[in-house]
Amino acid sequence: MKIKGWKEVFAFTFNQQIKTKSFIIGTTVMAVIVALIAFLADFLPTLFLGDQLDSMEKAMNGEFFTTIDKVYISNETDYAFDFSAALSQAGVKYDMISADAAAAKTDELANGTENAMVTRITAGDAGLIVESKYAGGKADINKSDCESVTSLITGQVNTQYLLLIGVPENEIVRTLSGVHSTVSVAGEEPVSMVQQIINSVVPMISSIILFIFIFSYSQLVAQAVAIEKSSRIIEYLLTSVKPLAIILGKVLAMCCVSLMQFIIIGLGGTVGFLISMPFGIVSKVNTLTQAAGAAAMTGGDDPVSIVNDIGAAFSNVDAGALIIMIASFVLGFLFFAGIAGLAGASISKMEDLSSAIQPLSLIGVLGFYLAYFPQITGEENTMSLIARYIPISSPFILPSDYLLGKIGIAEALVSIAILAAADVLVMLFVAKVYESIILHTGNRLKIGDMLKMSK
Repeated sequence: MKIKGWKEVFAFTFNQQIKTKSFIIGTTVMAVIVALIAFLADFLPTLFLGDQLDSMEKAMNGEFFTTIDKVYISNETDYAFDFSAALSQAGVKYDMISADAAAAKTDELANGTENAMVTRITAGDAGLIVESKYAGGKADINKSDCESVTSLITGQVNTQYLLLIGVPENEIVRTLSGVHSTVSVAGEEPVSMVQQIINSVVPMISSIILFIFIFSYSQLVAQAVAIEKSSRIIEYLLTSVKPLAIILGKVLAMCCVSLMQFIIIGLGGTVGFLISMPFGIVSKVNTLTQAAGAAAMTGGDDPVSIVNDIGAAFSNVDAGALIIMIASFVLGFLFFAGIAGLAGASISKMEDLSSAIQPLSLIGVLGFYLAYFPQITGEENTMSLIARYIPISSPFILPSDYLLGKIGIAEALVSIAILAAADVLVMLFVAKVYESIILHTGNRLKIGDMLKMSK
């Protein structure tokens, strides 16, 4: 059999790669960096938003705005607003004052020690305006508490204003939520803003990550073949192993090495995230959800709708999605690594390696851009349809397209079948040419020369 001995080549290449300093140090450094990023992504929001989160938690527990001793409210409109019920329930003391008194109190707070805030309600050309100024100087007052009180007053102004102008009470929430518009293709469900963002961002990030891993390790295949050829190790291998077995063993070994590194780096990110969970932003998700729910009552986004939109965007998350992602990665790696192995065998000197892999670089970059740019809009177009079935781009676009429900299982299997067929053709071509050029010495062989050898 032409592939007899591939396991020995696989074992040799795999062990050789995972024992190198570059793999050990590089993997460790990347895992630490990703772990740190995951940790900071969860921890930093609580650091910068700590005051706001504390205020939210106090409100949920009935401990309202403890750093504010009093709020001075100046209603400079023609409408009568009553804040007694809302502010009393929140545990906030307040006084209604005139416009002149509000101006004087604002100047006093600038350099005073009173933990107080002045809120002016005025009527502008575009509508009512609520403006708050809190104490500076030596006062011990929390800005987030002032923002929360201002939001509470603003909500009361909005609600009472609508009641005063005759809007029925049961229509107030609908009125405050505004008018939402959608644009979609006839016969299709409209896509929310959250889904649009996910449909654009996830494919772009996915294609970048897959490109980096597939392409970088493909280049390592070319480098490994070139090193063995220049050091004449390949001559010993050919005495007992067929060329197809050599290239297949090396490509599969590098594929496993890349998967191992990817998993280790992913585990690093998971560990960093888990370490930060007890005191990170994730631990505050209940507080944030309740706050978002309160915002929804005054026109904000409904947290339940956001969760539903995220779930709808990732409609195909299941075991099949994992299988398709792995299959796309492995088959894509085999395709590019096969070409890379041929590039490495076409040279006799290591200094020619960079020029030998230029065609591979052009093919890889072209495939990446075919997969990347159509995803910017998050919508289906001719380029994305083509990229989904071309072997040079399908490994970078297929996983995210299936994960987000842009294609079904039948389309995914067709794309994978085309990619697998391309792998077989590449490997057969590589094996045929590889046997002729692996012992070649002299100038670098060009693509035309290799095509002649394959006939």
